[in-house]
Amino acid sequence: MAELIYDEMQLFGICMLLGAMLALVYDGVRIFRLLFCHRDWMVDVEDLVYWLFTAWMVFHTLFRYNQGALRGYAFLGMFLGVIVYVVSFSKLLMYVVKKMLPGWEWMKRYVRKPFDWLCSHIRKALKNMMLEVKMAVKGR
Repeated sequence: MAELIYDEMQLFGICMLLGAMLALVYDGVRIFRLLFCHRDWMVDVEDLVYWLFTAWMVFHTLFRYNQGALRGYAFLGMFLGVIVYVVSFSKLLMYVVKKMLPGWEWMKRYVRKPFDWLCSHIRKALKNMMLEVKMAVKGR
């Protein structure tokens, strides 16, 4: 009997860690959205991928540690894990990221310059080639 209680306590702890980990992954998605501009449909795709990943992780965890049985305390553990993470680490992480955001914009601008220069030269070269091909075709 005591072993059963220990197994259930272990499942509760694992579910709390899973909830915190899933909240951390979503913070990663939020940080990605802060760093790169998205269109609305791309945000929807990101959310869909996140929720499919979440469903798979919950299913995998319950199947592995509880033979697939749905237990209320497992979901309570996940919920508490999310709450503890959001109240403690999430606010700190998002604060630090928002403070670093101006530096990211500066870095993105200067790293992108050589690529923009290269792309403009490639575009010009391709336009010149297209004009030569058009003249050659017309000259026939």
